[in-house]
Amino acid sequence: MEFTRTEPDPASQTCGYQIQVGGWDNDGNRFCVAPKATGLYFCQEHHDWVIQDEPDGIVRMAPGNVRGH
Repeated sequence: MEFTRTEPDPASQTCGYQIQVGGWDNDGNRFCVAPKATGLYFCQEHHDWVIQDEPDGIVRMAPGNVRGH
């Protein structure tokens, strides 16, 4: 999986899901750089991870986050 160490703009079409916080070897944060899936806030893989923890099946995001198109 490709990643970046800087958080993508939530208004972009980049997934941006944080896949690592810090790390044992202090190699920093990692954010997914896959494109957002159509109609979703994340790529399909990370949307599936997030939706597992939502009891009502709704992903709530702060204003300014856009869905993929």
